[in-house]
Amino acid sequence: METKTVYQTDEHGFYLYPVAAYELSLSPGHYNVPYGAVEPAPPPAADGMVARWEADAWSVVEDHRREMLYVTTTGAQYQIGSIIKVEGENASYDGGGPIPSWLTTTAPASAEPQSAS
Repeated sequence: METKTVYQTDEHGFYLYPVAAYELSLSPGHYNVPYGAVEPAPPPAADGMVARWEADAWSVVEDHRREMLYVTTTGAQYQIGSIIKVEGENASYDGGGPIPSWLTTTAPASAEPQSAS
């Protein structure tokens, strides 16, 4: 059984790792590609950047997924991917690309940040 390397992404399209796709025994030339994996190899990403699969193509975007972020208007700590109200509208940030204006990496002056809800 033949294999080929494909590239696993998470639910937001961020590259995770290479994975083997196995040829289907009853359908030669077709492979069992895991959900979320893509065939084109991701481009290299420098420190602070990450490869992201969007609209059938790779791009390299800023990676803020491991940074502490705070809501600018309240100082509340923001959890990546959570939905909050910003000027009456739902807003969410997955940590990829530029940090939106409603978030900051600067901790509030208060000693204990509140959790954003």
